[in-house]
Amino acid sequence: MVLLGTAIKSSEVEDEKDKLEYSIPYDLEVEILSRLPTKSMMKARCVSKIWSSIIRSQRFVDSYYTLSLTRSRFIVTLCNGDVYAKRDVERLLIFSSSFEEEKSSSLVATLDMTIPSVVLNYNFKCPSIHGFLGCCSSRFQFIVCNPTTRQVITLPIKGIRASLGYDPVGRQFKALNLVTRHELFPDFLVHEVITFGGRGEVSRKKVTTAPYYPVADGLYINGYIYYAAWAPMLRMDPVIVCFDVRYEKISFINAPRDVVFWEFESILIDYRGKLASISIYPYAPFQSFGLWILEDAMKHDWSKQTFELPFPLVDVTSPGTNKAGEIIFTPKYLLNHGQPFFIFYYNVEKKNIRSVRLHGVVDDEEFWRRYGLLKNMTVTISPEHVESIASL
Repeated sequence: MVLLGTAIKSSEVEDEKDKLEYSIPYDLEVEILSRLPTKSMMKARCVSKIWSSIIRSQRFVDSYYTLSLTRSRFIVTLCNGDVYAKRDVERLLIFSSSFEEEKSSSLVATLDMTIPSVVLNYNFKCPSIHGFLGCCSSRFQFIVCNPTTRQVITLPIKGIRASLGYDPVGRQFKALNLVTRHELFPDFLVHEVITFGGRGEVSRKKVTTAPYYPVADGLYINGYIYYAAWAPMLRMDPVIVCFDVRYEKISFINAPRDVVFWEFESILIDYRGKLASISIYPYAPFQSFGLWILEDAMKHDWSKQTFELPFPLVDVTSPGTNKAGEIIFTPKYLLNHGQPFFIFYYNVEKKNIRSVRLHGVVDDEEFWRRYGLLKNMTVTISPEHVESIASL
């Protein structure tokens, strides 16, 4: 570690760097680099060609991701602005915090990066998938970024709905974009599958299906993208649209009416590796909620449990669960800088709830002025973000 620190800070001539490289066995270099904090690792890529080659290698990238699985981070994404806001204040702000301990009552988040001139479509989120965040901009753009490396790519899309997925076998990301609308093409719908990965190549493929009415943003779980819809009849036949990311096939799963009824306010989550839905009344305080779990997709089989809360919650959604299986409730919006930001964790086995205050998320007035922040910013929480040093 002394040699590494000396090398990062060194301003010696190139031949001194070369001597340092050959004085450390290759395997030891890999081991040292793997233990670096992420920011130091990114700087280490500039120290020498050997270190850059190691850090960018697929083997090292995979090893780092596997290690990161044990130390996932908490990501908060804020969308500042809407379609009526001035262009110079529009931006995404991405914060992160180390994973919370079960007994902790507070977390401290730090600002990782901002992405200017981006406004999300109404009620669309910016979820974390295999180390990257993916979100649908109101200007027919799909934004993909890596908070660790700060890489951002922008993909033009043809429709306002797009969701990100990952193919672990092909090592590729894919965005499913709904191109046509049922009102214009009543007999079929056209989707575009946008494939991109580590070589900088982007390919596009059309996929058609029977008509349906999508009503919510997509959710990625273990190789599939799910979203709520009505099909074939609007507000009559509730379904879950299921996109197989690897084989690029779309199927439909019959769903309980409660899962789809509130349409864009519907809440789909990953519950212990299964698709689930949190059923609440979204327009008033609630003190109970239903948990619908898809037990068998082939049989369209769902189970339901109902839980009572010790106190009412209002204007919250659920981004899913933590590693302990607690269901998380978070605010939909950040109203102003004086409002405390609380996250609630419900334990389904103990039937109790705890609150954690999140500090550092634009909770000082000077920060609001510096970035021209507006009230009612949309909040997206990714409670199990896994850091990746991969590049697209």
